[in-house]
Amino acid sequence: MKGTCLSILICVGSLWAQRTDPEVYSPLGKAYFARPDPTGVVAKADLDLSQGGDKADLILGAARARDQFLRFADSIPIYTRGMQTYPDDVRFPRFRGHRLLSIRRFDAALVDLKAASTLAPSSFDVAYHLGLAYFLRGDYNHAAREYTRCLSMADKPNPPFLHGLPADWRACYALDDDSRVALTDWTYRALRRAGKTAEARQLLDRITDKMNVKENTAYHRVLLFYKGLRSEAQTIEGPAVGNSFATAAYGVAVFQRQEGQSERACELMKRITLEENWSAFGLIGAETDLARGACGVKKK
Repeated sequence: MKGTCLSILICVGSLWAQRTDPEVYSPLGKAYFARPDPTGVVAKADLDLSQGGDKADLILGAARARDQFLRFADSIPIYTRGMQTYPDDVRFPRFRGHRLLSIRRFDAALVDLKAASTLAPSSFDVAYHLGLAYFLRGDYNHAAREYTRCLSMADKPNPPFLHGLPADWRACYALDDDSRVALTDWTYRALRRAGKTAEARQLLDRITDKMNVKENTAYHRVLLFYKGLRSEAQTIEGPAVGNSFATAAYGVAVFQRQEGQSERACELMKRITLEENWSAFGLIGAETDLARGACGVKKK
C-alpha cells in the first residue's frame, strides 16, 4: 500500500519504509543508513500533526520521531518548516543544528546553533552543541570559549528569568553532576586540542570519583582517566550502554594523541568508526580526525 502525503515535507505510511538511499556518506566514504520503524512511530507523529494543525509541538514531534530512526534527510526539512513558521522558537534551530552535525554538515550546523544561542543564550543544550560544531570544524579555541562560557555559570543559581529558554530545558546555571561531566569533558578536549594544557588540567580539580553521575558515566570515567585515577581499560571497557564506548574511547584517543601516543590514539579512532550508531559524537569526531589525515588515513 502506498503512503499518503500530507504535505511536501511529511508523508505517512510505507513510503518511508521504502527508503533505501544512504542518509549520508561519511568523510571516509562509508554509507550510513536509517533504521526501520516497525511500530509506526513516524506515522503516528504525522497523523497527530495532520489532525492537530501546524502547532509547534506537533511539528517538532514529527521531526523528532524521524530522528529516533536516524532519518535525518526527512527530519531536517521538517525542522526547517518549524523555523519558518516559528522563527523565535529556539527548539527548531537547536535540533536542526544537531542533525546537521549528524550528517557531517558542520558549517551549516554552526549557523543554526549560533542563531539558537542568540535566542536562548543560557541554554545548556545549545551551548553543548554549539561547542561541538566548533570542535568538529577544528576550531578548538572557539569550542573551548563556548564551553567555558556555559561552565562559568554552573555554580550560580538559576536567575528568575532566562531569555528564550523553554520551561523544560536545562540552563547552564546550577548544573547537576551529569551535565557538569559532559560539559567538562568536551571543554577539556577542546583546550587540549587548542594547546592549552594547563587550563585543561585545572578543570579536573572539580572532578572526583564521589560525584553523583547517573547517566553520563562514560564522560565521568574518562575525566577520571585524565586525572590518572582510572586505567585506559577501566575507562573504555565500562558498561556498553548506548554510545558509551564511542564517548569514552574518543576522549582517551584525544588524550593519547596530545600526549604523543599517536599509535594508540589511531587504534582507538579506527575501532570507534566500526560502532553501529553513526550519529554518536565520539564516532563523528574520530571519523573527522581520520579524514583530516590523522593516522595516514586518506579521505575518500
